[in-house]
Amino acid sequence: MKHVNTLTMAVGLGAITALAPLATDMYLPALPLIANDLAASDGEISYSVMTFFAGFTIGQLFYGPISDKTGRKPMVYVAVALFILGSLGTMLSQSVEAMLVWRLIQGLGGSVGMVTSMAMVRDLYTGQTAAKLLAIIMMITGLAPIIAPIVGSLILLVSGWRAIFAFFAIFGLFSLAYIRFAVPETRMAELRQHSRPGHAVIHYARLLTSSHFIPFAGTLALAQGGFFAYVGGSSAVFINLKGLSPQMFSLAFGVNAIGMAIGAQGGARLIGPLGARNVARIAASAYALSLIALLGIELTIGANLWVMMVLFFIAMTAMGAILTNCNMLAMEAHGQIAGVAAALAGALGFGLGAVGSGLVSAFADGTAVPLLAIMAAFATLAALVALTSFGSEVVHPMAHRQHQ
Repeated sequence: MKHVNTLTMAVGLGAITALAPLATDMYLPALPLIANDLAASDGEISYSVMTFFAGFTIGQLFYGPISDKTGRKPMVYVAVALFILGSLGTMLSQSVEAMLVWRLIQGLGGSVGMVTSMAMVRDLYTGQTAAKLLAIIMMITGLAPIIAPIVGSLILLVSGWRAIFAFFAIFGLFSLAYIRFAVPETRMAELRQHSRPGHAVIHYARLLTSSHFIPFAGTLALAQGGFFAYVGGSSAVFINLKGLSPQMFSLAFGVNAIGMAIGAQGGARLIGPLGARNVARIAASAYALSLIALLGIELTIGANLWVMMVLFFIAMTAMGAILTNCNMLAMEAHGQIAGVAAALAGALGFGLGAVGSGLVSAFADGTAVPLLAIMAAFATLAALVALTSFGSEVVHPMAHRQHQ
């Protein structure tokens, strides 16, 4: 394999990983308009977030083990093509039922970014070097939720909500071309020869009982359950309850996305002095405490916009550190089956994300309490797992492996 340029890798992997946050965050300001256009309730249209995450979960379970056998890039080509198809289908939907089906297909395609980027990083690097590259990817990906709602709201000013999904298709084509011409294959041929996709079920079973995987993947998945509840329910809270315009909601959402990017970078930098497990424990605790505090304030005296913004910002900053460190820790000991491990970690996270967003839709009552209670519950469980099951800190060398 030719020399790998880290920045080129980060941009390419960041682009395909950004497919998911783009496909969720950019259309959030349009949800009330879509509901009105398709004659659906806010709760019914919010299920489009859940079906995307359901497709995202299913797709990862296949892309990971198959990419271990075929190589990473062929799976990217197939999946991004599905993402483009799902985007165009959603754009043309005339009913909420059709939209849910196409969003499922879009999620099936969009899931390739997370699993492939983690696997490709693990193909090349370990330890702190892997965490730093993941942090760069997360930073690039983190621009998506900052920019996406703003771009989405601007599109709404000049066109309808369907143009947002046309944008997704165009971005998918750009990502596909970039990966094709700028990013090399990272899965070595000799490893592909020994991979058996049919053994994925065995590998999944072993990972689910591995003390080197499930505590970290479980913490991340529970944290994502709360995070995707926020993604699914925040527009209704900020626009319908707090009175923000779609454009102002986009800015508020972007501020919290900046917090996630800060957390991802800070979490990687703190690995050296503190260790990845300790950073993840601290982040999970901060995530839970901030959301418990917000729920308590809302139930007692009611949280105003600024209190809500500050505590959401703290929670999202902690979430960024959880993403970087728990992803790295879950992948660390599983280089031979990196695709399978990345797939299962992603499927667990987005599976619980689908549950979280679905619960928000099911229990929507016109107040912020269901959203905050669901987020706080997931965050508390994530903190409990992190604090009780991570074990002692393991110091890894700062070396990395790169194939020439």
